Amino acid sequence: MMLIYMIRIKLLLFFIAILSCSSPMSQIDTFQKELLSEVEEILCPNVKFIEGLDRITITNQNLDLYNIKFHEVKWKCYSNIIRSNEITDNIDLDISFKVDYIEDTSNFQSETFNFIIALLDENEKIITKEKFSRSFLSKSKSEIIKIKEGLINIVVKNSQDQIFNYQLLLGLIKDEKD
Repeated sequence: MMLIYMIRIKLLLFFIAILSCSSPMSQIDTFQKELLSEVEEILCPNVKFIEGLDRITITNQNLDLYNIKFHEVKWKCYSNIIRSNEITDNIDLDISFKVDYIEDTSNFQSETFNFIIALLDENEKIITKEKFSRSFLSKSKSEIIKIKEGLINIVVKNSQDQIFNYQLLLGLIKDEKD
């Protein structure tokens, strides 16, 4: 009985050793941080669209092709305490867009649009901003598209859980060629 127990323990340790040696270091570091960190939900900043940039019309050769607008924006905020002196506030965003085609198209092609996310502190100073591109294959019907990468994660260091006083702004932007 004791022999079977010892064999199981050795097999488990062997499996863990192989798994940890075969994983890339970044995955091991991420796994270790997740195990050793403490996550606590916090209040989120005010999330809103940049005035006039909640929808755009994409044109080609002066013809309106389609309209894009934000369909759904979900968010979750939490503090991640890794060590007593290393605390980050995090905002996870899940965004989908609605594409409404103006003209029926028989020429299906890859389309791209851009959007921006900016986080402003209570004094309206930009903490972080980032531009994203999203590509999709044009269709003849309206459709809902999500971000390929899944969640967008915004990390704010040393905010002392004050991001609820911040503003998170979202906007669609036209490409320079339009």
